[in-house]
Amino acid sequence: MQFWKTEAYLIANKITGGNPISKDLVSHVYLLVYELSIQSEDLPRVFARYAYNQYNWRDSSFNKLFKSHEELPELNLKSEDEYEVSEAQKLLDDYLHQSPSDDQKLFTMEITKMHLMGMTYREIRNETGISLDTIHLAIKQFKNDLSDYNITANRICESSPEL
Repeated sequence: MQFWKTEAYLIANKITGGNPISKDLVSHVYLLVYELSIQSEDLPRVFARYAYNQYNWRDSSFNKLFKSHEELPELNLKSEDEYEVSEAQKLLDDYLHQSPSDDQKLFTMEITKMHLMGMTYREIRNETGISLDTIHLAIKQFKNDLSDYNITANRICESSPEL
């Protein structure tokens, strides 16, 4: 059939925006529609619909096979020296690096460190066995302690949105 030699590649090229992966899309869609009994006059329309869906749907079989392996764009990450540390971050670092005066402060600091590292309350609960209410209260207590430390250290104004 002439369709599979030229027209299918032109349609796939338009769908992918000229991406070289369009040739793989043609062969993938061919395998999907091969066993269907499609009239030759309907073939371009059916092929275009299948190709569009396979290329654009995130969970399509084509995307799972081909598009997940595309090269990622190069990221321009700053080195550690290029980041500016805010006054609030300095205050938080200073407070977290001091020795806690009692077990209660140690507990609240450790729970808060886990949360600051990106763990959700439920992940902390699953890891430690501590109830969600206790975790919430510990982080709330940490915020109050940090605010008191801020006032005594006289570092950032009390109404700072960063704090």
